[in-house]
Amino acid sequence: MNGVGVVAAVGAGLLSFLSPCVLPLIPAYLSLVSGYGLSDIRSGSGRYLVLKRTLAFALGFALVFTALGLLFSGASMLLGALSRRITLVAGILVIMLGINLIFDFIKVLNLEARFHAAKAPRGYAGAFLVGLAFAAGWSPCVGPILASILLFASQEGNALRSIILLVAYSVGLALPFLAAALFFDRLTPLMAWFKRHARGVRVASGLLLVALGAFMAFGRLSSVSSLAARGGAALSAAIAKSPAAVGWAAAGLWALIAAVILALPALRGRKVLSPARTIASALFLLLALGDIVGLWSTARTVALWLSYQGA
Repeated sequence: MNGVGVVAAVGAGLLSFLSPCVLPLIPAYLSLVSGYGLSDIRSGSGRYLVLKRTLAFALGFALVFTALGLLFSGASMLLGALSRRITLVAGILVIMLGINLIFDFIKVLNLEARFHAAKAPRGYAGAFLVGLAFAAGWSPCVGPILASILLFASQEGNALRSIILLVAYSVGLALPFLAAALFFDRLTPLMAWFKRHARGVRVASGLLLVALGAFMAFGRLSSVSSLAARGGAALSAAIAKSPAAVGWAAAGLWALIAAVILALPALRGRKVLSPARTIASALFLLLALGDIVGLWSTARTVALWLSYQGA
């Protein structure tokens, strides 16, 4: 396992958050775990209490998902003699799950066992218990993506590596929850956009799972790491040949991101530039300036990270 696998697991968690049976119910869950009404959450009342209880909620579902990862890893180690056949079967299953995300033909995967509380839980322990129930009840709904990560983790043949992958998946799922707890009012338009484009999210997720399954089935997961390592070597060579040009290219990329952030209000027909947007664009411009004057090298950092993937 390497950084590529961890990043993929985090991305899988983010995609699970965007699933049709999680994203629309975010307001209800934030209200349930915090005890605040939706209007209070939207206005920012008790913002940090909502955040802390959402964190307890996230720890609850992270515990369940990590336990599932250990279970799958243990089963795989017990069947070590059949590892190649298991890898082939796991890859085919992931491909089927990806195709199902696109065409939705395995209806049983749409079944859910939702948790409904009669009243809001009390304190952090209650929020933690809701997290446990969330993981148990929504696992079928996020099944294709979660199952793919579990099958991926089972191929590691090491309990610690499986734990790291499932923790990374849980982090990817938890981060949007925590962001919504802190900035619910500002993220509402973005969540609405994802709801409108749910079909596109499902298709993109399905295609990614099909690609992952194909790599697993053909035993080529290690080639992803090799490709990353070759990319790191190529980038290092480019830096050695022309460090100034690569530095300016990186600075240009940061500046472009800053420009997009500043231009978004105008593109959406608005003229108001919020403090948060101004700070974000200033940070990206600072990164660009650092690359230009040589305080740091974004390209060198990326090259080192990519090279590490082949270690």
